[in-house]
Amino acid sequence: MKSKVGNVMGDEALFRELVENAVDVSIVVDNSFRIRYLSASTTHVFGIEPVALIGRNLTDFVDQKILLYWKNSVVVNSTQVFTDVPFATQNGRQFYFDIQISNLLENYSVHGLVLKLHDITAKKQKEQALVLANQHLDQVIFKTTHDLKAPLLSALGLVSLAEQATIDEKDEYVALIKKSLLKLNSFIDEMTHFLRHDKLALQRQFIDLKQLLTEEIETLQNQFQTHRVSTTVALTGTVDFYSDLVRVRTIVTNILSNAMKYCDVRKTSSFVKIDAAVTEDYCDICITDNGIGIEPEGKEKIFDLFFRGTDQSQGAGIGLFIVRDTIQRVKGTIEVDSIYGEGTTFRIRIPNQLHQPIEAE
Repeated sequence: MKSKVGNVMGDEALFRELVENAVDVSIVVDNSFRIRYLSASTTHVFGIEPVALIGRNLTDFVDQKILLYWKNSVVVNSTQVFTDVPFATQNGRQFYFDIQISNLLENYSVHGLVLKLHDITAKKQKEQALVLANQHLDQVIFKTTHDLKAPLLSALGLVSLAEQATIDEKDEYVALIKKSLLKLNSFIDEMTHFLRHDKLALQRQFIDLKQLLTEEIETLQNQFQTHRVSTTVALTGTVDFYSDLVRVRTIVTNILSNAMKYCDVRKTSSFVKIDAAVTEDYCDICITDNGIGIEPEGKEKIFDLFFRGTDQSQGAGIGLFIVRDTIQRVKGTIEVDSIYGEGTTFRIRIPNQLHQPIEAE
């Protein structure tokens, strides 16, 4: 017959074996959140040997405010569950856990908080990816409706002019209207391809930057009927430019559209100046206008969704939000300098995918 002591020792050994071989991570911390014990599963989850973490403080991984909240929330000899808790390791990795915490600070054999961490990082990453995908879908919808209006309003503006034109001038306006509608049809074809075949994936396409800039300027001038806004394009570099055509067009169109919408009607002459340079590494585009500029308090908000810095435009405030997201998608950068009442400059840098290998379809 086994002794009672033998049974206790056997139970402890069994308990330790269960803890050590469990998938979840078990941690015991003292009253100051200093780590006293970690289970072997720490290695599988964090990629760190438990012995390397003994004596470290849990504040190295979890925000101290969260820890204090745990300590104050979990009464002595009780257990509570906290969900979606972020853990950040020193090598920059981010984990998420559902954590079961037992307050055994007054237990004579434990004297600590016992944490059982259930890893939900993969689940959290999928949720975040889904949220991001939905955001991108929303932005594509915004972008489509936003950009469809440009050639459509251009055609409507030309129709208005044609109605007042002489018979000899009408043919010229009809030709311009046809060109604008063909532009609309081309855009619809691009978006159809973009949504149906690419599913938001980046594309590598040859971009005739001069042609793209010329087309967008012409379309926007017809739309706003702002021929009084002088536009100049200076393009340097003989290197071919490869990137995502739809996204580059989106960036250029939205910034040029703003430059024309926010021209300063009080000035005797308005201009939009475009300087572009293509190298083997980058395409740099600088768009400068002498429009109304951006008020200092609005500069940090111009890329926010639905932010409108002025009542001069009836837009929904999504253009620059789309620009920022699109710039991020092509791994580019954008900077803005503006003086209220004088004008605005946008500096865009887009990586040139010239030497990127073409993936097999």
